[in-house]
Amino acid sequence: MNWMGIVAGGLIALIVGMQLVMWLRAKRSVGNPAPDTSSIDGPAAADARRLYYFYSASCGPCRAIKPLVEKLRQSHRNLIPVDVGQNIELARKFGIAGTPSFILVEGGSIRQVLLGGQTERKLSSLLTGQ
Repeated sequence: MNWMGIVAGGLIALIVGMQLVMWLRAKRSVGNPAPDTSSIDGPAAADARRLYYFYSASCGPCRAIKPLVEKLRQSHRNLIPVDVGQNIELARKFGIAGTPSFILVEGGSIRQVLLGGQTERKLSSLLTGQ
């Protein structure tokens, strides 16, 4: 066998495996109690449904989705951006393994975890519950 093919196949398998591990970690957290977020909730603290957007300043996909998030924040105070660089401990408590990540918390429990960029329609439905 060609050693370049073996190396390339191994790298592809590693990347796919890492994605699978992140997805499984995210799915395991659904239903768990949400960590204390009172320090970042601001006016959304009174809302039973909150959507946390975990991002990194150095993340390309995060920069791409930033205009959409800012647009939605104008009409949804329950969309709460969390910079993982500034809130590393909170990101660890939520089990964030990659950015961008969206975590829906309702009634104090994690209801849904979405990895990667999302559409406006999907985020709007999560924010309103419809």
